[in-house]
Amino acid sequence: MPADLVRVALGLVVLGIGVLIAQRGQLPVLERDLFRLFNDLPAGILPAVWVVMQLGNVLAVPALAVAAAVGRHFRAARDLLVSGLAAYLAADLVKSLVGRERPAGLPVGAVLHEGPIGGAGFVSGHSAVAAALATAAAPYLTRRGRRVAWALAWSVALARVYVGAHLPLDVVGGVALGWAIGSLVHWVFGVPAREVPPGRVEALLQRFGLPVTGVVAAPVRARSSQPFQAVDADGNRLYVKYLEPDRHERDRLHRLWRLFVAGDVKDADALAPLGHQAEHEAVAALTAERRGVRVPSVLLARGGEGDAVVVQQYVEGRPLDELGQAERDPGLLRAVWGEVARMHAAGVAHRDLVASSVLVDPEGRPWVVDFGNARTGATDDEKAVDVAELLASLAAAPDTTCDPGELTAAAIEVLGEPAVAAALSSLTPLALSSETRRRLRADPSRLAALRTAVHARLDLPDPGRPAFPPAGPAARTLVLAGCAVAVAGPVLAAGPGATAGSIGPQGWRWLGAALLLAAATALARATAVRYAADRRVSVGRALVVTLVARNVGLVHGRDGERRARARLLERAGLLPPAAHAATKRTAVAGLVAAAAVTVAAVALTFVEGSTPDWRSPADALPAAAAGLAAWLLVGAGQLSARRSGGGPDAPAPPGPAASRRDLAPLVSWAVLAAALEAAVLAAAVQATGGGVPLLALTGCYAALRLVWMAVPASGLPGVPEALLVLLLVALGIPVAAACAAVLVTRSLTTWGPAVVGLLLDRRAGHPDGPTGS
Repeated sequence: MPADLVRVALGLVVLGIGVLIAQRGQLPVLERDLFRLFNDLPAGILPAVWVVMQLGNVLAVPALAVAAAVGRHFRAARDLLVSGLAAYLAADLVKSLVGRERPAGLPVGAVLHEGPIGGAGFVSGHSAVAAALATAAAPYLTRRGRRVAWALAWSVALARVYVGAHLPLDVVGGVALGWAIGSLVHWVFGVPAREVPPGRVEALLQRFGLPVTGVVAAPVRARSSQPFQAVDADGNRLYVKYLEPDRHERDRLHRLWRLFVAGDVKDADALAPLGHQAEHEAVAALTAERRGVRVPSVLLARGGEGDAVVVQQYVEGRPLDELGQAERDPGLLRAVWGEVARMHAAGVAHRDLVASSVLVDPEGRPWVVDFGNARTGATDDEKAVDVAELLASLAAAPDTTCDPGELTAAAIEVLGEPAVAAALSSLTPLALSSETRRRLRADPSRLAALRTAVHARLDLPDPGRPAFPPAGPAARTLVLAGCAVAVAGPVLAAGPGATAGSIGPQGWRWLGAALLLAAATALARATAVRYAADRRVSVGRALVVTLVARNVGLVHGRDGERRARARLLERAGLLPPAAHAATKRTAVAGLVAAAAVTVAAVALTFVEGSTPDWRSPADALPAAAAGLAAWLLVGAGQLSARRSGGGPDAPAPPGPAASRRDLAPLVSWAVLAAALEAAVLAAAVQATGGGVPLLALTGCYAALRLVWMAVPASGLPGVPEALLVLLLVALGIPVAAACAAVLVTRSLTTWGPAVVGLLLDRRAGHPDGPTGS
């Protein structure tokens, strides 16, 4: 599951931050105080602490694995053994690389309850093993059991601080390492699905006042529940949906991941108590049924202590995606879309409308089932996701040759063109359900064919069309040469050795901070693009748009970057007018943000009285000359590309006006991106030992960025590097250090994103750029 990879990434980020802090060679006051807080506890609790602490001993790994195997939980035994041993070995590796002292060798007044302990301190091996074991065991435990396991893991970590073996940062790093390793094991091996015995379901229904017999597992595909069928006292067949208490939608990291990649968590009610979820599903189904949608009648929706069920009329039928091509004729498709239209007219969005959520009875009538993710009072965006999901699911149905044009024609005939056009932004893999994505992996061309059919039926331009012809080899060569001079010129002018030597041993921590700030800048800028669009695109998709457009802009300039951004937004599902309007809003928001940061930073500089002492930047003139040469080369390359046919395109039709609700977030995220980008430069300056006032540096950088955005020619590679070097030298930074800081800043904010954009573009199958570059 992607959430496991998110856990791995988060664990490694925490570990990486811990490494940077540990390598400073200084003990933070907060860490020292926390150490004293636990280390000064009475000696009388040592026996109890010692017992708990053994859960992080490497010998606990085979012991717990054997215990799980004896209980016939062989998958759990494997996960415990692999995770525990991997955490133990990884902790030893980190210790050898970092080499931080234990508390006994630091001035913290450590009380060594277990006596002197040798070896390095960062990270704590006991904490890593305990966290890895708790992570590995989690899928096999109840919710209460998971809480107990993690309470014990943290108890082991605190015990290591109490006995004087480790500092708080050591145990936090160890827990992060163990968490990452256990999550990686789950991602590699997978986690088991919980099996609920039919007898438990029968007893639960008896307790809720619905006596049934013959409870057996139902031959139905289900992802977030366990289906059963039963017979009531009158001999009627019932469909019983047992709600899964540990469904992945309840995982907060999974929800954050879905929000990032798709802008939609699918089930906003998944964190509610199970009984509430059951009642919510029943309300959505009853609402649809009252408005004429063919939905199985709900007989019971109730939750108990850790259990919940939804009982409905049993419908004898086959899922829509299991029908043959001859059975799934245009008449049936129109009937299916008719049910969808009535459901949406009732204000209900299904939010998981895969083809298997539509049953076709022996009389050929479609029934909509499984309202577990449904929402009443749905927005237009949520209804559009339903349309996209059903279209894509039908196109990806196995063992069929669905005609995308036929599918699209039936949807347009019943729902209308606007409803189908609105679904375009969700016809992307990450916006679809996991089941549909899994089927599309077998033949990704089906989704592309479906999108092409929608564009054709709606008479929309193909989003894959080039905005300009490919640049010729001369243009590419000149731009590549100019970029190389922009990167290497200032460094050569200041001297490679002096430039590299300006970053001292402690400067690498600031480089790590600059990297994190650059990543945050990219995310903030992508979020701004998301709010600039009239229809929601995910932050992940918006990030791809910004990165690829940055790469195109190197060859085709500001106009090319704008056109590439608009075309990429079209591929994300926006209609052409809306895509061009979003591009214009993004540019205006960037100008407003740069101006706001400039004014705020300059004003605060004068209020604090921290204006810098300016000096002559004459020493930086050779580096500035190299930047000027780069600017001439890149400008000549872009001029050559324009002459090859990449001139300005026809004016775009006016797009929809932005809602006032989105303007404030758009500008706010743009301001945050501008401030974070200035912070990247500040961190790079700190890495070289520069002592420039932060507000003055921020204001100057924001002012330069405002000029680059307002005057496109001034933003070509070479000029920003030259101006930044001149600025830093004028602020009192040595030339070599200034060149190093500029190289780091531009690499993280411009060159790196452009390279990533190029790789993403190549992976998407556009060897000449996303728009023919």
